[in-house]
Amino acid sequence: MSSRKRQRLVIRTEDDFAIVSLEDMEIWDGADLALLREAMTGLIEQDGSRSLGVDLSTVKYIPSGFFGMLFEWYDAGVRIRLYSPQDNVAQMLWFRMFFEHDGNDTYRLSDESVRDNTPGEQVEYHRRCFSGVDGSPENDEDVMAIIKAVRFGVRTPEKCRQESVNP
Repeated sequence: MSSRKRQRLVIRTEDDFAIVSLEDMEIWDGADLALLREAMTGLIEQDGSRSLGVDLSTVKYIPSGFFGMLFEWYDAGVRIRLYSPQDNVAQMLWFRMFFEHDGNDTYRLSDESVRDNTPGEQVEYHRRCFSGVDGSPENDEDVMAIIKAVRFGVRTPEKCRQESVNP
């Protein structure tokens, strides 16, 4: 790994969380994700950290593998928080599904809202909160809006954003 990449990785501690950031990186690529994985794996395996955070204050785009990486550690019992995500990151489907607002612009990874649901209940949850449909679209315009949301990643309907922030 180049010294340039190492220099832009910053690790700080806040409460009992080790928080990792990539300074001013706006768009993460595979190399950035590998750097984060290496740093966070070291914090878990060598330092014994069980609470990790990632500062997203400058990030505009994250590869989807980032969320999978975090979920693997969450499944292993590590507490995960994301700090100061920008709107376009907070609107990513994975973020909306599994991160709950924890106050002060922090979000914690949690699968509690879908963990014990049957497959049918999960489908209905996703239909309601991520497509804005309760199972009975009123007209063709609603159907076209749903198709557009799926194809182009249009923002979550306002009612579901409010439900996820104020359950």
